[in-house]
Amino acid sequence: MKLISVLYSALLLSLCLSCNSGKAHTPILDEIESYVSVFDARIGIAVIAGKDTLSLHGGDQFPMMSVYKFPIAMAVAEHCRNNGLSVTDSITVTAADLHTDTYSPMLDKYAGTTATAISIHELLAYSLQQSDNNASDILLAFIGGADIADTYMKKLGIEGMTIKWTEDEMHIDNSRSYENSSSPLAMASLLDKFDRLENDNISTCIKSLMENCATGTDRIPAPLSDSAIVVGHKTGTGFTLPSGRLMALNDAAYVHLPDGRNYTLVVFIADTSLDATTAAEVIAGISSIVKSHMDHSSPDM
Repeated sequence: MKLISVLYSALLLSLCLSCNSGKAHTPILDEIESYVSVFDARIGIAVIAGKDTLSLHGGDQFPMMSVYKFPIAMAVAEHCRNNGLSVTDSITVTAADLHTDTYSPMLDKYAGTTATAISIHELLAYSLQQSDNNASDILLAFIGGADIADTYMKKLGIEGMTIKWTEDEMHIDNSRSYENSSSPLAMASLLDKFDRLENDNISTCIKSLMENCATGTDRIPAPLSDSAIVVGHKTGTGFTLPSGRLMALNDAAYVHLPDGRNYTLVVFIADTSLDATTAAEVIAGISSIVKSHMDHSSPDM
């Protein structure tokens, strides 16, 4: 797949335009449109680099899928801060919490248990690093449910994001995944704020887990293999629709470059005929585009 070689300096114009807006396109938006227009999919992209923002369909709503485990983790951090808890504290997990008909690597260790205490850190690790659905739902119940996480996002000033359903509820009715939604700009804004401003002990723990994420290494991190580059990210993968199309394939990341510059990149792909492998290649391609621009821009940007 031929990738665009460089993002022009129009990234610095703080644009928030849709390819369907009817407005005159800058060359960079023309090139981005050319790149994504060949794919049978809804694609939303947001980039934040310092004070500069670029988005493509950035205000549109997309199903977050497991990317929503990141804002849930932030809500867990807030719950711990408010209640004097640390990641070493434990949550009692029972057999009823461990659904066997879902993606859950923690079942390898805990299947068949009647009741056991599992640390918040371990549950966050399962949720963020391995995208474990049971771990996410246990953490969500621990803080009081989806409404609590959703309210916390609004408190942070994040508009354009809705957390409504648990993983188990989405498994029961796949269409609910569309209601656990975010715009690319909302998710990028949340990641940017978290990366820059949240540095307490539990937030640092969450960052470390995301920077060692085991899923989606073929997505945003794929062209960022330099060991001096730090990538913290969370992936999401949707259900296969009755039509055979893939509901979603997502990745959301913050990136620290060796020269000290940072940026945030969110790519949501929805309702696509692409298979998961190809959709991941598209995300990797977009990540390569952004990295190429950063390589060709001024270090003091």
